[in-house]
Amino acid sequence: MPAYSAWASDVSDLAGASTDTVVFAIPDVWPWAYEDSDGRPQGSLVAVARRLAELTGVPVEPRLRPLRRAIIELDSGEVNFSLLFQSPALDNRAINVAEVVQIDIMLAALAGSDHPLSLEELAGKRIGYIRGTYLGEAFENNTEVQKVPVAVISQGIEMLSLGRLSAVLASDHAIVRTLQTMGLGTDALRFSKHIKAQPGALYMSRRAQRPQVAEKFRKAVSQMVESDELNQIFFGDAGRPTQDDAGRPASYSAQ
Repeated sequence: MPAYSAWASDVSDLAGASTDTVVFAIPDVWPWAYEDSDGRPQGSLVAVARRLAELTGVPVEPRLRPLRRAIIELDSGEVNFSLLFQSPALDNRAINVAEVVQIDIMLAALAGSDHPLSLEELAGKRIGYIRGTYLGEAFENNTEVQKVPVAVISQGIEMLSLGRLSAVLASDHAIVRTLQTMGLGTDALRFSKHIKAQPGALYMSRRAQRPQVAEKFRKAVSQMVESDELNQIFFGDAGRPTQDDAGRPASYSAQ
């Protein structure tokens, strides 16, 4: 992963960037990317792509795709860039341009509850999760907890309030944005980290390379990191959820 400090120069000299549009394949998964009621792409990853265009002057076309198709199009060169969770396999198939976010996978329970939040101590209890979401080997291989698929995180939170689940397992980004759309305060839940700092990266296709654009994007990402703009895009004013070592009641901390 390239160090941000290596690209810390100002991006104000990018006004003369290429006018050729670059195409992004963006996984169509709420709240990362989705279509609004007018059919326009929205979501945090779409916001990142649009902001890269604003900072660099490089026109960007975001295309919402199922995750597997986004990877196939990036691999084939049908698109120039994508924003995906970093993995060694993807690093071999595409060019890792820059890290844009680090996501924690969290166990969440109601704020008023007091049971410990760990897979070991939740043995025999019901944990909600989004089917098809990779949530780490420990959860994948666990046979002690009862895994309950939910359609969306808001359904999981409602089931927590009804006592039908003991915990929900999801990314901190998805949980924070869900709470905001439900009109709930950020103290509605408490958290324990299941997987720490899973990076999300900007990838460039090896078959449709745009090295000059990639360098401009790297500089723009660096500026967005230093200004805390990326953190705002993904988490807003609520900030990231935090927890104590025992997974007991916790608060949010903007960081």
